[in-house]
Amino acid sequence: MSKVLFIGVFLALNLYAGPICEFKLNDIKAQIDYAKKKNLDNRAKDLEIKLQDFAKTCKDSDILEEIDQNIQSTQNNLQNAKSALHQAQLQGDAHRLRQAQIDYKVANMQYIAAKQEMLRMKDLLKDSKNKK
Repeated sequence: MSKVLFIGVFLALNLYAGPICEFKLNDIKAQIDYAKKKNLDNRAKDLEIKLQDFAKTCKDSDILEEIDQNIQSTQNNLQNAKSALHQAQLQGDAHRLRQAQIDYKVANMQYIAAKQEMLRMKDLLKDSKNKK
């Protein structure tokens, strides 16, 4: 009975979610399916709770704002890593230089990933508007 109620609530809330929320909800649902498939019952329960909570409060605009904040944060990290790399180059310490290069590459990849996430979400919005 609770599964039927859960599915009903999920479907009802999913109908009102925007395309970004729908994408995120489907991602959580896929994680639940995977957890159940691997017999990770506690993980599946936690994800079902997360799904219900997320479905109740999800707004596309909030997700876009979070992604934008993540972009700003990763951009700041990238600038800091670039500055640290420059300092390491000036000091000439080979170990510190190598570590700074690694940190810069990681920060750059995180920044690129954050920007790509924003592009994916904007594509979802655009595709949704084109279908209407």
